[in-house]
Amino acid sequence: MKSFTSLCILVWTTSITASPFHYSNSISIEDAAKQGLIKLIIKGKGGFTGKVIEMKIKNNTTRSLNLKLEAGRRLDSKNNKEQDILVTQAQELFVSANEQKKLDINGMCCQAGNACPTANADYLVGIMADTNLIKLAEFIDKNKYYENYTAQQAVWCISDNKSLASIYGGDKDIVKNVRSYVSLVTGKPIPSYNITYRQEHDSISIGRPLKIEGIFDYNLNATGHITLAIFNSEGKIVQYICKELAHNKGEHKIYYTFRTKDLPEGTYYARMTNNGRIEKEMKIEF
Repeated sequence: MKSFTSLCILVWTTSITASPFHYSNSISIEDAAKQGLIKLIIKGKGGFTGKVIEMKIKNNTTRSLNLKLEAGRRLDSKNNKEQDILVTQAQELFVSANEQKKLDINGMCCQAGNACPTANADYLVGIMADTNLIKLAEFIDKNKYYENYTAQQAVWCISDNKSLASIYGGDKDIVKNVRSYVSLVTGKPIPSYNITYRQEHDSISIGRPLKIEGIFDYNLNATGHITLAIFNSEGKIVQYICKELAHNKGEHKIYYTFRTKDLPEGTYYARMTNNGRIEKEMKIEF
């Protein structure tokens, strides 16, 4: 029995030594760099979603370090014309004394108006992003949406105050899940339309809105001739969807496309009239 007890203690001690992350405190990469414990070289790989960053970490000390990289850290691009990167996957790293290691980092761009990051671009470790971006990064990490473009659109929605309508495309369940979460975090309502932006991967990752697509549903109490038009905030018609279209009474839906390419961003209204009388109005923002 005495021999068995000694063996158990030996096994338990060995497991502690082999699993440093579970039994000792870790330090953030930012704090370790500020204290001079490590040297960092952070480079972009090109692109704006997925494993877009490579980080080389050199331990400057004679002791081992347990380092952590937080989801929600905003890596600062040294090129002010290129986008910062929001880290979307939390990672821990054990670096032995005087050792150098390389870390591939999942991240997403978070400055929609800036250029797509280029390969070998230089980055600083930056700081933690604002609260809503941190929450979104943790949500992306939890759901493993690391390379999902819908999640990237959600990052721009928060970082650049884009409409929730810009969060769409791909898997409908993911779109619903992401929109619902961003709505919860920001308090913004979920719109009934989608915005398509011009993609310019060589210069601007998300450009001007090209079009808005949605469904305008309505109920007519009487047969008549309906007109559906888009108005700007000054009450001027900027586009007709349909004009003097004969309709019977009852419930109807119109699938519409609002061309926004040459229009300034702002608030617009889809307004339906029946025989000249306003039946329904819907706000559209982009």
